[in-house]
Amino acid sequence: MPELVLKDSEFQKFSGYVYDKCGINLHDGKKELVKARLGKIFRQRDFKSFRHYYDYVVNDKSGNELILLLDSISTNLTYFFRESQHFDFLKTKALPEIMNSKVSLGDNNLRFWSAGCSSGEEAYSIAIAINEAIGNMNKWQIKILATDLSTKVLSTASTGIYEKKKIDSMP
Repeated sequence: MPELVLKDSEFQKFSGYVYDKCGINLHDGKKELVKARLGKIFRQRDFKSFRHYYDYVVNDKSGNELILLLDSISTNLTYFFRESQHFDFLKTKALPEIMNSKVSLGDNNLRFWSAGCSSGEEAYSIAIAINEAIGNMNKWQIKILATDLSTKVLSTASTGIYEKKKIDSMP
């Protein structure tokens, strides 16, 4: 297969489309990454140009091709307690304040949203941090919503089953 060329104008079209559909900002520095990752789709499915693939994605009424595109360009870097200072802040500052406020209102609901949760390590880290901070969780109705644009990684998140090497570095 000859070298695929991603013109600046084509990259801008992809970039604008992805931003409009899901809010991901593909700045110019991501052009080579997009080219490489979409190249895999091209080889598997015999697309001849980025323009051809763009037209295909935009005209796919099922939305499945957009999902495949997003799965291809997403970087799903995650691990348990990534950005540990955020979890420390949750346990020592945010959660005590939220809980005190909730108790004074007679409200025992705690809701958290892990947006861009990837394969779920962040959402499970939130659950672990809450458990460590609260201790007796029976008094609280706790829900954690974990979402991601990539359906591929969400299947891992929903099972909550991880390889041993993923949990070896947990504190």
